[in-house]
Amino acid sequence: MRKAVRFVLVLQEGTKKVEEIGEKAKGVSLVSDERGEITRRLNAFFVPRAYGFEGGKLVWVQREVNLGKVEILERFFETVMGRDKAWSLINEWSREMREKAWGKTLVGLEKGGNER
Repeated sequence: MRKAVRFVLVLQEGTKKVEEIGEKAKGVSLVSDERGEITRRLNAFFVPRAYGFEGGKLVWVQREVNLGKVEILERFFETVMGRDKAWSLINEWSREMREKAWGKTLVGLEKGGNER
């Protein structure tokens, strides 16, 4: 069974700016937090900071500054899926991205097989 992952970006910008950004941010829900109320409630003492919710419940908070996007996803998926399933998912995603970029033939020839 696959679970959907939904990304929500909270911006300390007005509604008009959020709408402009939304035109470029496909697949991400955007929320305007012009007064910083959501930011304060989430205790976002550094930005950007990632939060992981499952079933409406906060289950993961990024504790380290300067994590890359993939590292953030890895840490969140490890929390909700367990380490083995998370690594399997990231490896499969990585393979799909390589196939899109290089084609299936080249991906099969690369050193190290399917692992990233």
